[in-house]
Amino acid sequence: MIALLRCLPMLGILGGVPDPAVAADSMDQKLMGQKPIVIIDDAFQFVPGAWANYQVHDKSRSEFYRMRIATLEKQPAGRQPASWMEIEVEAAGTPDVITRLHVLETPHGPGELLDVVVQMKGHQPFNVPKKFHSTNAHQNDRESAQENDKANDKDNDNGIGDFQIARALGRLAERNVRLGDRDILVTDVEARDPLGKPMLATVSEAVPPLGIVSVETESITMRLDSWGTRASSAISGKPINFYLWLLKLIGREVAK
Repeated sequence: MIALLRCLPMLGILGGVPDPAVAADSMDQKLMGQKPIVIIDDAFQFVPGAWANYQVHDKSRSEFYRMRIATLEKQPAGRQPASWMEIEVEAAGTPDVITRLHVLETPHGPGELLDVVVQMKGHQPFNVPKKFHSTNAHQNDRESAQENDKANDKDNDNGIGDFQIARALGRLAERNVRLGDRDILVTDVEARDPLGKPMLATVSEAVPPLGIVSVETESITMRLDSWGTRASSAISGKPINFYLWLLKLIGREVAK
């Protein structure tokens, strides 16, 4: 197994990580194609079947991509409310990635990550070991969540379940806007990101789950493209053990 893992740099699977231990610890950064998700506190809604597509511009990387987020079935964790949700990212030059998350529900959006499944386009889905996502768990209160975001802003860049909770400071105006073929009531708000930097956002209860119409920050622009209901899981196939998935991937590359 170690010999196979040492083939990873040669195969280009993990971006040139030379050591198998480092390779495993780098999976959420190097392979899974994760992106940060902006959340305006109190705007998120856990509505089963709700979905929304966003066009995103990551200014810091000069990168454009499409993000689809959906809230699916509710599955309580003991006595705590919890839901499954999925995030799909399509970016030029990389395989499409779907991340399925079982999260605790909090008043400010997704909380602790309980289970994670990832599927790259053209591959079988796999269960992500808890050690890859347990450090990204958010606390149930707003201040703890924001402190956690500040502390992990660099370390969790593109990490699994990187929910960046912004605090709304005040409402600027309410207005009706037309998106596609629908008229919705939106609210312009001033907010601060987890690092305390100012941001402008337009939110609406009519567009769950994020409730975001647009966001403009120093580093990112995100705009709603479409939304709807009756979402179902985009994961195809039964998830397998991560290490078995990795060995299958290596075997397929070696066989080429």
